[in-house]
Amino acid sequence: MNRKTFLICLFLLFSKGVLAQTISLRTVSALPNKVLESSGIVSASINAIWTHNDSGGEPALYNIDTLGNVLRTVIISNTLNTDWEALASDGEHYYIGDFGNNLNSRKDLKIYKVQNPNTTFDDTIQAQVISFHYSNQNQFPPKDANKNFDAEAFVYFDSSLYIFTKNYTSPFTGYTYLYKLPSVAGNYTAELMDSFKLGSGFKEQWWITDADISPDKKKLVLLSSDKMFVFSNFSKADFFKGTLKIIMLGSFTQKEGFSFYSNNEFYITDEYFDLLGGRNLYQGSIVKYYASSEPKLLKPKIPWVRYMNGTDDKVIQMRDDIKSVSFMIMDINGKTAMPGKLNQINRRLVLTLAPGYYTLCMTDGMDWQYLPIFID
Repeated sequence: MNRKTFLICLFLLFSKGVLAQTISLRTVSALPNKVLESSGIVSASINAIWTHNDSGGEPALYNIDTLGNVLRTVIISNTLNTDWEALASDGEHYYIGDFGNNLNSRKDLKIYKVQNPNTTFDDTIQAQVISFHYSNQNQFPPKDANKNFDAEAFVYFDSSLYIFTKNYTSPFTGYTYLYKLPSVAGNYTAELMDSFKLGSGFKEQWWITDADISPDKKKLVLLSSDKMFVFSNFSKADFFKGTLKIIMLGSFTQKEGFSFYSNNEFYITDEYFDLLGGRNLYQGSIVKYYASSEPKLLKPKIPWVRYMNGTDDKVIQMRDDIKSVSFMIMDINGKTAMPGKLNQINRRLVLTLAPGYYTLCMTDGMDWQYLPIFID
C-alpha cells in the first residue's frame, strides 16, 4: 500500500457516520498550586479562564491567565465544595455542578447559580441553589450494572441545563445519559431525555468528563481522557441525532475541563495523575475539520463485500462475482490490524478484533472502498 493510500485510509477512519481525526494540543502553562484538581472551566477571554477545584476544595472560582497566574479568587460564601465537577455559563450567570457522585449514592445533588464573576468586583458572592435528583434512580447506590448516575459534564442551552453522565457500570455499557433541568433555583427531578453509546472497552477511554457548546450554538463537545466527541447539525436539544466526529487528542491524561473561547478554538485542563502527568492548561483547535468546505468521504463505486454483524461472529464476506480484493483494517488511532487478501478460495474474513471503532480499507486494484466497523 503506497503512502497516499495509507493517508486516505487514515483520514477516513469512521464508524456509524463518525469521522475519526487527530489533533495536537499545545501546552499553554502549568496550573498554579491553588488549583490542584481543575475539574471544570469557562473561558473568560482568549487569554484567561475560570476554574475550580474538585471535591473537598475551597468553594471558590479562580481566574487564571495563560501564564498560570491566579488573577482573582471569588468565594461562593453560602456553599460547600462537596464534589464540584463542572462549570457552565449563560453569559450573565455561571453554573457550578456539585454533582460528582462516584459511588452513585448521593441524595444531595446541586447546581449553584452565581453572577458571572467577570461582571462584579466582589470577591465574595452568594449562589442560588438548583437541587435535583435523577428521574430513574431508585437505589442509592444501585447495582453495579446500573451505576450511571455520576456526572462531570453539563451545558446551558436554550434556557435549560443539560447533564451528561459519567458511566461507572460494570460490565461497562458505554452509554452516557442526557438529563434536562430548569436553570432557575428550585428542587427538581432531572428528566431523562436521551442516551448515546460512545464505545466499548475500558471505561476510562469512553466516560465523559466535561462538555461545552460552541458560542454559535452549532457544536456540542463531550470530553474524555483522550478524545472529543463533537456533535453538530443537531436540531434544538436533540444533540445525539446530529453528526458525530470523534477527534483524538494525542495523549491520555485525566482531562476534566473543556471550554470553547471561539467557535473552533478551546481550552482543556487536566488533573495530575501518577505516571500520566498533567495539571496543565492546553489549547486546541478543530477549525481544519469545520471550515466552510467540509471534507467529503469517498463513496465506493463497487460494493465488493457485505458486513454481517451476527451474534457470534463479525464476518466480512466477498461477493461471488469478485475475484479478489486486498484489504487492511485500521483502528481509531490509525494502527493497522489484520492486513491481507480475499480471493475465490478464501472469501470470508472473521474479525477477531478488540471492541472499538475500525475502518476497513479495500481495493480491487482500481478503486478503494471504506467500510465503517464497530465491534462491541
